[in-house]
Amino acid sequence: MKINGILIALGAGLFFGVIGPLTKNAYNFGAGVGLAIFLRYLVALIIVSPIILKQKNLLHTYISNFKYFLLITVGSILLTIGLLLSVNYINVSLAIVVFCTYPIIVLIISIFINKEKILNSIKILFITTFFGLFLALSPNFENLNLLGVFFAFIASIGASIMIVVNQTMSKKNLKPIQINIFINFVNTIFFFIILNLFFKIDFSIDLGVIGLLLIPSLSYAIAIFLQLVAVEKIGQTKTALFLYLEPITGIFGAVILLNETLNLTQILGTTIVILSLVASTYFNNKTKNDFA
Repeated sequence: MKINGILIALGAGLFFGVIGPLTKNAYNFGAGVGLAIFLRYLVALIIVSPIILKQKNLLHTYISNFKYFLLITVGSILLTIGLLLSVNYINVSLAIVVFCTYPIIVLIISIFINKEKILNSIKILFITTFFGLFLALSPNFENLNLLGVFFAFIASIGASIMIVVNQTMSKKNLKPIQINIFINFVNTIFFFIILNLFFKIDFSIDLGVIGLLLIPSLSYAIAIFLQLVAVEKIGQTKTALFLYLEPITGIFGAVILLNETLNLTQILGTTIVILSLVASTYFNNKTKNDFA
C-alpha cells in the first residue's frame, strides 16, 4: 500500500487550495499581487535555506542535471505567470477550470508517452472528477476572452511539466529538497526582476497585512514540498489526480473566509469530486496491478 503517498498528495492539494482564499483575504486589506508572488517564493526559500549547507555535492548535482532543474523551474514560472495574467481577462472560476485540465494532460502523457498501464476505472475517475470540478466552479462564459483562456492553459502546461519532470528526476534519485531549493532560489530572483519591471512590489502596507500574506506564502512552501515528495512516492499520475483536492479546498476556503455561498449545482459538483477522490483512494489501495 502507498497510502502515505496518497495522503501526502492530498496534503499538497489541501495547502495549495487554501492559498487562493487566504491571499484574496490579504488583497481585501490592501496587499498587492506583486508582493504576494514575491513573498511566496522568498518565504519558501528562507525555509529551505538552513538545509542548503547540509546538502552534499549540491552544486555538482545542479550542474550534472541542469536541464531537469531548469525545465521544472520553467514549469513553475509558466504556472505562476499563466494564472496571474489569465484572471485579468477571464473570471477566476473559468481560469481555474482551464488550469485544472493539467491532471488530464498528465494522464495523457502517462498513457501515450510513458506507456503506463492505468486501470480503466482510474481513467473514468479522472473524467468524473473534472466534471464534478466544472459543476463546483460553475464558470461564467460571458465576455469570454481567448487570451485569458490561453494564459490559463499555459498555467496548466506549467503544472503538467512540473509533475512529469518531477517523476523523471525522482527516478534519477534527485531529492525533493534539492528540487525545492533550486525552484525557489531561481523564482525569487526571477520574479523580483520581472515584477519590478512590469508590475509593482509594494511594501508600503500595514505590517499586519504583510503578516496575513505570510500565511498563504507558508502554505505554498509546504504544498510545493509535499507535491514533490508525493510524485517521488506514488508517481505523476496518482499525484495529479489527488491534487484535484486543491480547487475544492479553495471553494470551502472561500465560503469560510470570504463568506461566499454555494448553489445546488456547486454543492453537487463538490460532492462528486470528493466521492471520486475517495473512490480513487479505494482503488489505489485495493488493486496490486495499479499504475505506477
